Amino acid sequence: MKKLTAIAIDLAKNVFQVAGENARCEVIVSERLKSRQAMHKFIQTLEPPLTVAIETGPGAQAWAREIAARGVEVRILPAQHTAAHRSGNKNDANDALSILRALHDVSVHPVPIKTQDQLAMQALHRARRGWRRRMTAITNQVRGVLLEQGVVIARGDLALVRKVDHTLEDATLPIPDRLLALVADLMGEWRGLGQQMAAIDGELAVLSRIDPVAKHLCQTRGIGPIISTAMACKSLNPDRFANGRQFAAYFGITPSQHSSGATFRLGRMSRRGDTYLRSAMIEGAHAVIRQIRRDATDPYSRRIQRWVQRCGRKGAAVRLANHNLRVVWLLLKHPDMTFCSDPAHRGTPAREAAMH
Repeated sequence: MKKLTAIAIDLAKNVFQVAGENARCEVIVSERLKSRQAMHKFIQTLEPPLTVAIETGPGAQAWAREIAARGVEVRILPAQHTAAHRSGNKNDANDALSILRALHDVSVHPVPIKTQDQLAMQALHRARRGWRRRMTAITNQVRGVLLEQGVVIARGDLALVRKVDHTLEDATLPIPDRLLALVADLMGEWRGLGQQMAAIDGELAVLSRIDPVAKHLCQTRGIGPIISTAMACKSLNPDRFANGRQFAAYFGITPSQHSSGATFRLGRMSRRGDTYLRSAMIEGAHAVIRQIRRDATDPYSRRIQRWVQRCGRKGAAVRLANHNLRVVWLLLKHPDMTFCSDPAHRGTPAREAAMH
């Protein structure tokens, strides 16, 4: 291992492909490990200074922690970017070489290595997102099924529950019994998922008061337990971004661009990056806007009122979400900083840097 400077490992369940290069970027090792035991033995032979690259996927975090325990630098590269460096057919050997090439691409940023607690928190959010999608699918299905029977349901969960309960109890409606039984089963599943989501929301609320990063982020208006814990388990390094503007662009809350030469064209919101966090940030911004009173005179409220008048409520929510992401970058970069949402109390130069 003394001649090797970088190693790429293509991960799978039981078979692993290894490619290693020397200081001249010449591939001098190409080996196939045919069992997990062989992979564990191979990791025990790794010694620093050495860089090991793997791509994102199931099990990548666990292997990264085991390799990092050897004192070796580990980089987890996004799979969608390593695939762009593949040449030839799709096989394990070429996949390992593509990871090795992507390691030298400075535009490919590694994924942070997360702790087991962060992964557990991330699993809660992913389960919550799946249940929420299923609840939305059930409501759409129930509305569509009953609409075919002439029953129209207004927007909102409360209107859905009231109308469905009334429909199930009204024996005068010419709706087949088997269809009513199906709707009752769907609504039972919908209520069960709602209870599970409420339980997870309560658990995330407790974690937001325990986790230091989540607790630090909760001091911003529009950021509660859901957003703060989701941001904490993402484990982003704020030093990767030059300013808060780049941090907000990382989550796609900036205009898309299609420019050439002296012509600059800006389009709609790019919607790149983490969809779950971006939608949560916009929902949190909508919650803040709903709480702004029309007769409010403080600078923070007046600024949001101007945004609403100029861009509408949805446009103002996107602006506020962009602003809050810049604040998140600022708080991540300065863990001991106290933030005040009111622009009339601008206390530190660091806060000003986040706004530009």
